[in-house]
Amino acid sequence: MSTELKGFCLHGKQKISPSSGIPIMSNTEVVALEIPSLKEGEILAKTLYTGICGSDNSASLGKANFDWVERPRVIGHEFSAEILALGPGDHGNLKVGDVFTPLAMLGCREEACPACSVSKWNLCPSKQIIGFHRNGGFGQQVVLESDRVVPLMKGLTPAQGALVEPLSVVVNALHNKCHIKPGQDVVVTGCGIIGLMAAELAKAAGARVAITGLASDKEIRLKAAKERGFITIEVSPENSLSTQLSAGITDANGIPFGVLGKVDLLIECSGVPQVLSEAISVVRPEGDICVIATYGQDVAINATHLTRTSLNMRGSMGSCREDYMVAQKLMVTGVFPSEHYTNIYDFKDIRQAFEDSILANNVKAVIKMN
Repeated sequence: MSTELKGFCLHGKQKISPSSGIPIMSNTEVVALEIPSLKEGEILAKTLYTGICGSDNSASLGKANFDWVERPRVIGHEFSAEILALGPGDHGNLKVGDVFTPLAMLGCREEACPACSVSKWNLCPSKQIIGFHRNGGFGQQVVLESDRVVPLMKGLTPAQGALVEPLSVVVNALHNKCHIKPGQDVVVTGCGIIGLMAAELAKAAGARVAITGLASDKEIRLKAAKERGFITIEVSPENSLSTQLSAGITDANGIPFGVLGKVDLLIECSGVPQVLSEAISVVRPEGDICVIATYGQDVAINATHLTRTSLNMRGSMGSCREDYMVAQKLMVTGVFPSEHYTNIYDFKDIRQAFEDSILANNVKAVIKMN
């Protein structure tokens, strides 16, 4: 007797605040999964492990920056999977049984596209994101284009494979936008998994790193950061980052962090508009700000201060195949200790995993799908 396939589906767009009294999973449900016939260039795969991204949480809560996602939709773009079948067409060296992680973003692949012509699908204006534009990794099986497939590197586990995509996003940002030098003082704002990954890679590049969070992050996410040797800064509207840096922050050895309240680089991962507005006030002249987060509203920036201090502010969007390969190597070689930050849930507990993720009661939720 066959087991019915299931998927975790986004079906509503009601705006939900965790403190509103509305059940935070009201926009989602677990549904029976329908698998379409394979088209030219598509494959069928069994999902193995799928990570919950902050964007999945935002879409589930109906936040404005993700209300464009078509509903109903089986979400999920951070996952590992095993090929079950190849559809019509040429799939190169792919074969049934291969274990892989998919490129989250697939560009239009037209020669005239400025992004796709240099293999930067993440910057294509017509890109298709798996889990948002088509059903994704929170289904127990998934149909996707074989062009997305990135085989897992030898030594990488399927559970680690679910973290390749978010780590690749940080690789893209730090390797291409930040240019960290050994000995620099770096602040990462936001202690979700992207912030924690950014902190780890900045430290690996030789920087001394502080990471910020809220009071609600203290016992789990900031604790995980502190265990890895990072300076942790608990911020609030009454006790902002700039206030604490100006008052003086020291590392575990009592050595002052930053100079006169200024740091060399700030990596913004929180997605909170006020945090980005404040960022330019805590970076030294000719210092750098790297923005990985997205925002649900326009953000006010003191552009005159930006000019007078000659700051460099750069955004970074997604990642491409090269970043996936680097991310895999960083995990295989232990540069990024994925096991320290991963919380594994069974698929039957997926609603609890999402609730814990939204309420910051875990570090990085990864679902064992089958």
